Amino acid sequence: MKKYVQIKGTKDGISIFLSDIASIVELEEGLMQHLKEQRKIVSQDQKLSVQVHIGNRLFTEDEEQSIRTIIQENSAMEVRGFTSNVMSKQDAKKWKEEEQIFSLATVVRSGQVINVPGDLLLVGDVNPGGSIRATGNIFILGNVKGIIHAGFEGDSKAVVTGKFQYPSQIRIAGEIRGFDDEENKGRVEENILTAYIDGKGKLAIDSLHILRKIRPEISNFQGGQ
Repeated sequence: MKKYVQIKGTKDGISIFLSDIASIVELEEGLMQHLKEQRKIVSQDQKLSVQVHIGNRLFTEDEEQSIRTIIQENSAMEVRGFTSNVMSKQDAKKWKEEEQIFSLATVVRSGQVINVPGDLLLVGDVNPGGSIRATGNIFILGNVKGIIHAGFEGDSKAVVTGKFQYPSQIRIAGEIRGFDDEENKGRVEENILTAYIDGKGKLAIDSLHILRKIRPEISNFQGGQ
């Protein structure tokens, strides 16, 4: 059973490699045997952090807990986490949603609320009383007079672009910038602007050109100046 278990020291610390062709029972027995032998020669005084690699498989919560318990009760190691070469359908779906850009060509009217996982590209206006929320960036090719909330799950690297008019309100993660006060009542913005969280953690507004500087990964075009 030991052949299904390897314990190695790496640049990142101690790692335990569990074979992905063995059953969970074989892994449990092999791990127990391996750790008992190691226990005779390794000091138990200091707890060591360990990462468990499980190859091309996924463990259930119960299986993870079983392996974690065996390691922590039979060694001086504490499990930092489990690493797999594959992902669950749920994780794969979430990753796909976060990586893609949803595009809409419409006018968001008063009372409408649009919720999007990942990034959103809107070709159209957002009227007063309309609202958009996205976990990623929000790019609007039109007038913004409603509430826009990018990175609403806490992503402070998200950005918003659009023509921010009265009485719009721009939100990124937990920061808010409003154009809904008396000072902005006559505001008419002809240019597309960029809203982002600056180095001081505040929501800043700048021209569209700042986007290439603050988020170069968004634009991968290599030409131009």
